[in-house]
Amino acid sequence: MNGAREYAELFGNDKIGKLEFVSGQHARGKTFRVYLLDKEEGNRTVEVYGIIGGQPGWTEAYGWLHSGKWEDDFNLLVESKRLEREAILRAKEVTTEENAIADRLRIQTLLQDY
Repeated sequence: MNGAREYAELFGNDKIGKLEFVSGQHARGKTFRVYLLDKEEGNRTVEVYGIIGGQPGWTEAYGWLHSGKWEDDFNLLVESKRLEREAILRAKEVTTEENAIADRLRIQTLLQDY
């Protein structure tokens, strides 16, 4: 849903630092929530990112429910995850290209050796 898809794909279900990310899905798309964690036990305390409007399950929009320092931490994590995802995609492209070159060389060698 609006404001959830990219984050759900970047984070999945994970705990990083004092934040817990909870991703899900329903018939209309992805869902995403962020919770602050209790310092001692690491349990969820307050939902800080979630549904801010619309009809849940149909037209919900996501955003910050509470403002605070966690927004900056979250933005840094998002940027880090985006860079990580781009690096993985570039590595796959390089590997695919290397495999194509190796395959062409293999075919040329087989044809020449005939």
